[in-house]
Amino acid sequence: MSLELRGIVKSFGDFSLGPINLKIESGERVAVVGPSGSGKSTLLRIIAGLTPPNGGAVFINGTDATKTEPWRRGVGVVFQTPALFPSLTVLENVAEPLLSRGVSKGEAYGRARDVLVRLGLGDLVHRYPAQLSRGQQQRVSLARALVLEPQILLFDEPLTALDPPLRGEVLPYIYEASRGRTVLYVTHDFEEATFIARRVVVIMNGRVVADGDSVEIFENPPSSAVAEFLGYSNKLPADCGHLYFRPWDVRPGSGYRGRVIAVWYKAGKYEVLARVSDSYIRLHWPHKPPTDIIEFDIARGKCFRD
Repeated sequence: MSLELRGIVKSFGDFSLGPINLKIESGERVAVVGPSGSGKSTLLRIIAGLTPPNGGAVFINGTDATKTEPWRRGVGVVFQTPALFPSLTVLENVAEPLLSRGVSKGEAYGRARDVLVRLGLGDLVHRYPAQLSRGQQQRVSLARALVLEPQILLFDEPLTALDPPLRGEVLPYIYEASRGRTVLYVTHDFEEATFIARRVVVIMNGRVVADGDSVEIFENPPSSAVAEFLGYSNKLPADCGHLYFRPWDVRPGSGYRGRVIAVWYKAGKYEVLARVSDSYIRLHWPHKPPTDIIEFDIARGKCFRD
């Protein structure tokens, strides 16, 4: 099923979202990224029918669904916090959306069990949410969304509340579950976004500021704000304006000279905090760096006239 947003706007106090125009083809996976407070989750809730827009329309498979009730849209939603009933077992939690729609108990439990097995939870069907890890709880939440067999899946930062090891546990299941479906995946983590989708939409201050191939956006951000969000955390004055570059975009050389403030070892490499002119610069270094003065060249970067 295709998904299209036409002129979506929404206001909350001083914050304004939109107008947002976005089209996702049937079976396409799109990640929406941006800093906190940019309007990502509001946009997702509008698509799901949980928040009404002030203007514009939501089209699902070519039909205006703006005023359609959430449960009639054929959309599955996975939120940041698992929406589970603490008094129900895993199996009962997953079967509940079917039972509430009049599916017989036998069929509902059978379909729920099948989904749980696919998500590696077949041996946990009789446990309660409090007896599960956070990663397992989030997989059960995913199962609740999948049991209705939606053709559109919406994810609202589903890994944010998880520690890094648990994120690694849940992300492959999300990827597999989204195959063949139309997916909108909201996150503030660009690396997570690119794991799920090749197309990325960047939202800042309620506006779409980039939309396209994730590699192209990462290597050629359209503005300094997008560059900083994507990890171009270093900035130095240059003839072109300001040169933005990432910690790993440097190499030993003599183009720039800085005073070393701190050195630490992380994930198989050395990292350096240096003072260059009036700026603090973070660098990845291929070998143990000096502790006083460091000299480097910038291998690649992006210039913007701020």
